[in-house]
Amino acid sequence: RHFHGMLEEVTDDQAPQITLEGDRLSLVGLDLETLPSTLGAQYGGVARHIDVSFNQLTLMNGLDGLPNLQSIVADNNSLEGLSGIPPIQCLKTLSVNNNRISDLKGFIDAVLTSFPNIAFLSMLKNPACPNYFTGHDSEDYQRYRYYVIYRLRQLRFLDSTPVTDLERSEAVRVGSFALPARPDPAQYGRAAPPVLPDEVPELPPELKKEGQGKASFGVSNYVYYGRQSEGNRFIQNDDL
Repeated sequence: RHFHGMLEEVTDDQAPQITLEGDRLSLVGLDLETLPSTLGAQYGGVARHIDVSFNQLTLMNGLDGLPNLQSIVADNNSLEGLSGIPPIQCLKTLSVNNNRISDLKGFIDAVLTSFPNIAFLSMLKNPACPNYFTGHDSEDYQRYRYYVIYRLRQLRFLDSTPVTDLERSEAVRVGSFALPARPDPAQYGRAAPPVLPDEVPELPPELKKEGQGKASFGVSNYVYYGRQSEGNRFIQNDDL
């Protein structure tokens, strides 16, 4: 390891290029699929902020031993949720922009469990965040905000916008109903059972004979002259 003032750089060929500047730990752009399991042992007593953006992370395992984190930035990864993160009471800021989070309720449940005192959250460019980045309108996005603000009562900023007093009061009123219903994935591949020819019921015997059913078929001699048609008032003889 080489020390340059407050900057520590891990240069081992077998280790990712992790940098620590002051209390800020950076693992940006290292093409990581998982976080190193030694982060807590190496930096647990120092790190207050961690940035793991621009990797290939699908999980955030590896934060054990970092109980003093105040912010996590994990933008531009492949995260689908936050399972596996131990509770971090002092964490205030979480940024997970441009990931693959689609289950909003499950994600907020995990945030409440792992970061009960969160005040700043940004999750733009995720399927669970319906805004213009994902092809939705402002009403969809506002409903999303009401739900998140309703669940995270201490939130001060959501995405790039501060939480207003009006939003907070409205979230109390409608937030519990603002979460869009999600279809059960188990139903996606479910098909109706085939109906065999022998299982199709026949018509009752009294309806088999012509003229005895409730419906009939025949030929009518009725000619429509259009006398009751309002549109015909505007058609002149020369137009016919």
